[in-house]
Amino acid sequence: MTPVQPFPSDIGDPEMLTPVTFKKHVGRYNPGETAGFLPQRAAQYIASGLAVAYQAPKTTSAKATEASEAAQALAEAQTLKAEMEARAAELDAREAALAEKEAGGATTSAKSDAGIPPAQGAKTAAKK
Repeated sequence: MTPVQPFPSDIGDPEMLTPVTFKKHVGRYNPGETAGFLPQRAAQYIASGLAVAYQAPKTTSAKATEASEAAQALAEAQTLKAEMEARAAELDAREAALAEKEAGGATTSAKSDAGIPPAQGAKTAAKK
């Protein structure tokens, strides 16, 4: 039994195809589309002016680095914002507790201003 070929023999070896980008409508290909052909056919399209040799879009490492740095900065900013909101909530809770404590302690401060020392314990209170 003969092995099954993944591509018909008239296409050729897919690793040997030459990609071209069409400038004009040719058969089923529209301008701007890219397709791969045998080197001879690709050369014919390029020589006739119907297509140009395909050039892969250039992605510079600077663009990739810039994008990753921007994503990292955004994540850090979101983390800092969440931390600041948590700290603000904690500060509000502390201020509310302090205000409540100060409101409750107003009567004790009035006694100390009168010159009466605070009670020191059970033994001291029993001697008086």
